[in-house]
Amino acid sequence: MHLKFSYPKHQKGSMLIIAVFAMTALAALGAALMQITSSQSDTTTREVLGTRAWLAANSGTEMAMARLFPLAKDANNLPVATCSETPVVTSFSAAGLRGCSVSVTCEAIDTGEFVQYHVESKGQCGSDAHQVVRIQESWARGIE
Repeated sequence: MHLKFSYPKHQKGSMLIIAVFAMTALAALGAALMQITSSQSDTTTREVLGTRAWLAANSGTEMAMARLFPLAKDANNLPVATCSETPVVTSFSAAGLRGCSVSVTCEAIDTGEFVQYHVESKGQCGSDAHQVVRIQESWARGIE
């Protein structure tokens, strides 16, 4: 007894269906891998920009502390400490922080016994969809 599907003329087109299915499955797999790669690239970019923004904010804090507690060349010529509530914006051009900026504010709070300084430094790197901001707050006590 012969089966109906054993003849070659009845099997025409089955290979075409298998090929189309395989191509569709591979295309879907390729699209999923592209999405994963794109997502990982975006995450890496944000991590790098986040680190750079943190370092920019840290640099802003250091600049504010240098203005609050400037170094003196001698005891007779003491420099004046400066603290500004108006944001002081600095853009970086060095290789590590190129494209980053920092905005620093300083608030002097007189407690009666001493002056306390509140410094807020906002580092910002990147642009558009990949813009990252990091903020650092520091407190310092005035030297009497």
